[in-house]
Amino acid sequence: EDLLELLRLQPGVDIVRTGGAGAQTSVFLRGSNSNHVLVLIDGVRVSSANTGAYVWEQLPINQIERIEIVRGPRGSLYGSDSIGGVIQVFTRSDPAPYARVTGGSYGTAAVEAGLGYEGENSRISVNAGYRDVDGFSAQNPSGFSYDPDDDGYRNVNLGVKGATDWGQNRLRYSVLAFDSESEFDQGVSDSRQVIGSLEYQGAFSADWDYQVTGGFIRDELFSDFGYFTTDFDSRRWELGWQNQLQTGQGGSLSFGVDYYRETGASDSSWDRTRHNAAAFASFDRRFDRFHLQLGGRYDDNSRFGGKFTGQMALGYALTDRWDLLGSYGTAFRGPNLSEQYSPGFGGLFAGNPDLDPESSASGELGLRWTHPDAGRFSAYLYRTDIEDLIAFNGPNFQAINIDEARLEGLELAYSLARGAWALNANATFQDTEDRATGDSLLRRPDEKASVSLDYHFANGSWAGLEGFWSGERLDFGGVTLDSYALLNLRAGWVFADRWQLELRGENLADEDYEPAFGFNSAGRSFFVSVAWRP
Repeated sequence: EDLLELLRLQPGVDIVRTGGAGAQTSVFLRGSNSNHVLVLIDGVRVSSANTGAYVWEQLPINQIERIEIVRGPRGSLYGSDSIGGVIQVFTRSDPAPYARVTGGSYGTAAVEAGLGYEGENSRISVNAGYRDVDGFSAQNPSGFSYDPDDDGYRNVNLGVKGATDWGQNRLRYSVLAFDSESEFDQGVSDSRQVIGSLEYQGAFSADWDYQVTGGFIRDELFSDFGYFTTDFDSRRWELGWQNQLQTGQGGSLSFGVDYYRETGASDSSWDRTRHNAAAFASFDRRFDRFHLQLGGRYDDNSRFGGKFTGQMALGYALTDRWDLLGSYGTAFRGPNLSEQYSPGFGGLFAGNPDLDPESSASGELGLRWTHPDAGRFSAYLYRTDIEDLIAFNGPNFQAINIDEARLEGLELAYSLARGAWALNANATFQDTEDRATGDSLLRRPDEKASVSLDYHFANGSWAGLEGFWSGERLDFGGVTLDSYALLNLRAGWVFADRWQLELRGENLADEDYEPAFGFNSAGRSFFVSVAWRP
């Protein structure tokens, strides 16, 4: 029912939501900032050109088929923004019809449905949804604009996805659009997005495949908090050409070019456009017990110049069950348009057109173990150094390159599937340090852990339990937020042919905690759905 609850359970991922459904949300990956995570939806770069971050709180979960998380820098493949890693979202493609109605705590009501067509060489699916939540007060009395009223949320969305094949060629396309309204104490925000992707896959020969891609996103955000308003409008157009060439003897070469043009505007006070062109290549080779990967990319940006990033990874099979992995990579984040060109407020918090990109270097060492009867275990140790972090400083709090950070951590994960049972457990230990002050980076715990246990019945019914624990976090003003633990329950019952009843209980222990200083979190809550599938 909640995308952010799913992400929270993943190793190395920290979630901060300032209120209930639709409230502003930050996603931290391996301790990096929220704008250090590259977000792709059906291959399209979706972060705002104005703010540099993605509006996770508005993404409708009913449109999502699966999510893939790549931890660590991927600048050699994607360019800007992937200092902490990459989160890829793939929208629904199943043409089978379905419908679901949901109701629950905090005045939650939702309806979603989908249908489609599948022929011999083509398929298409159409999915739509609507969600309305009365919510709860986003802030408590410690908040800067506390108002005890409920803060609601509404979202309407539509997605279309399809593909057509002929011979060795394939054309894939997708469109996702949504319109959301989020209430905040003494304020309201309206968000609209349209995301489109187009991909043509072909082959020059049996050993040489290629893809030609195009993408578009328009992101609009209007906020009115009484004492001030904001109005952002950003757009991005993308083109790409990527090739995969099999070189023989277990080797492959990938290479290509891509280009994007993005525009951003705010309150008619500024309107800017920039371009980015890049070329990249990577080599992958398996030999004996080794697996080698090398990659490099050069970006040329019309506003902040050129930047090279590279990556090297080496894996070694110690035994049939144990693998040792090591990697080193560089990445960067280019300044967003607000950081470069915003006039600020009364001369304060103004942008700086002379900003340099933020740069990082990361190293990782991993160990993996797999056993057909005993499950999978992994341990990853990493360290990332970031330079030229952009902060608002000086007498007028102008954007400048001033800060440095060091991120270190250990991620442990174990999974086991035996018969009808599935167990997943993980723990993250991290040290995020502001090199200038020695303090931890804000709102990121030093430790967190989660565990889930699921059972699937023969008739398609299921039941599951999940637990989550987060350690203390530092927040603004030197405030230390307490640790907290959550217990959730989920179950599904197939009560008739094609019909099932779904139940989810969240925060069953009714834990009272602050996700951020001055902000409330949901208490014990329950949600019930009735779903129909053919």
